[in-house]
Amino acid sequence: MAFTILHTRLADRGAALPADCLRVAHGRITAIGGPEIAQPGDTLVDGSGATLLPGLIDSHVHLAPGCVQLAATYGVTTQLDQFSMPDVVVGETPRTSVFTSGIGATAPGGHPTIAFPPIPYVTGPEDAKQFVADRIADGADHLKLIYDDGSGAMLNIPTLESRTVQALTEEAHAHGLTVVAHVSTAAGAVTVAECGVDVLAHVPSDLMTPAQIEAVAGVAVIATLGVAVDGFNGPSGHLPLLDEPELMARMPARWRRVLDHQSRRWMPPEPPDGTAARANTLALHRVGVRVLAGTDAPNPGLVFGASLHRELVHLVRAGLTPAEAVVAATSAPADVFGFAYRGRLTVGARADLLLVDGDPLTDITATQRIRQTWVEGEPIVYSDARELAGIRFLGETTARIVAALKEMWPGFPSPEDVVREDGEVLGRVVPVTGGWLPTTVFGGALGPACSRDDAVETVEHEGLASLTETWWARTDGPWQEAVLTEVQPERVRLRWRDPLLDQAPSGQWYDLTDIDLSRQPLPT
Repeated sequence: MAFTILHTRLADRGAALPADCLRVAHGRITAIGGPEIAQPGDTLVDGSGATLLPGLIDSHVHLAPGCVQLAATYGVTTQLDQFSMPDVVVGETPRTSVFTSGIGATAPGGHPTIAFPPIPYVTGPEDAKQFVADRIADGADHLKLIYDDGSGAMLNIPTLESRTVQALTEEAHAHGLTVVAHVSTAAGAVTVAECGVDVLAHVPSDLMTPAQIEAVAGVAVIATLGVAVDGFNGPSGHLPLLDEPELMARMPARWRRVLDHQSRRWMPPEPPDGTAARANTLALHRVGVRVLAGTDAPNPGLVFGASLHRELVHLVRAGLTPAEAVVAATSAPADVFGFAYRGRLTVGARADLLLVDGDPLTDITATQRIRQTWVEGEPIVYSDARELAGIRFLGETTARIVAALKEMWPGFPSPEDVVREDGEVLGRVVPVTGGWLPTTVFGGALGPACSRDDAVETVEHEGLASLTETWWARTDGPWQEAVLTEVQPERVRLRWRDPLLDQAPSGQWYDLTDIDLSRQPLPT
């Protein structure tokens, strides 16, 4: 497919180019100039009032099935995976849109092993050579290592020794791999910088001193500012991403339901506000550290593609200019990770492109007003072929984390079944912000959050009785009245009350990922 985008602002390396037209053929940028670059037979795209950016790069994700396609609909055409199992990496297509560390190097029982099936560990410097060789054999593009003893979160967990970090770094560099180090504290950042790593996977969450800033000035940093802010409910009472109309307009209904559910999960009474992380980001930027945009999706509140636009807003809030934030998601990661043909609008580069209304070099929210995305010159149209697999994968990972936390801390709040004397499950009580939520066996709320005892009492009285009542339900359209004819933990069979609908007498089964349910009518 050959096409020419006409009369648009071309943004490269944080500045507008003097040209206003760009031509694509065979998946590459072939010309930049004026209207004369268009060739006979080209499709002409009117870019008036818009800005053309290189496809955005998210420098920190953890892969899930379908994440490449979802991210691309938001103009995120390259993702850097910072710890995933090889089978998940292999399953993502096109693989050319993903660069991966594969399994990260961590100590036995160290972060983030509770989120993963059994993995190979690194016990000391003597394991470095084999570990790096195995990652290369798995197809790793860079190395991820973990240096985090949990002190930043008031925990005590095993971590690699500094000698091991240095051995891993030296072995990775010997094979031409960039080394990304997970740290959470300023002291940890200094240690791994001294060991020679190339990139910090997160900006430290505690305020760095001038000496510490200077000590890490030679590395790049993936700020991941949103993971501490967007994972917690905002003033609206739900996750901040749900308050972004431009982003939510593109959000698949299943992922919107994930965000709705995460908004009701248990959260600590005093969530972090990210002040220290933002201050560190600006201080590092001012001494010349390359700041990269990354989300850490799919942590709670974060969705592939969509959340990178929120991350850009966080970078500007930290003190970067909009143009510098755009660089953090385009040419900066391309430079740091050695991508010669990504993150730039230059002749010969991959035609990974994002066309947005407005000027993101002066208004960073303009990146959210997406007109069109292309990957290797092909326009992106969202397909949900692997969406359900991704959401189930996320659910399995979350369940594994909650189970591990409950084993470590038996008092950790988690959902509890409410069981009748004869053993029948009446419903569940679920810890949420503000108390405990009484729910049916399939997760439908029976009332507002309250004390645990009150929630249990509500389930005992209404858990089964409510199933015979009229419920309100919606798939992708407006809310409608429905009757539940059968329920299971992960799905329900319902019959719509509208007599004009053509439906089976016994109703239709819906997975809970495909339907919203409420005892009260809600705004559409």
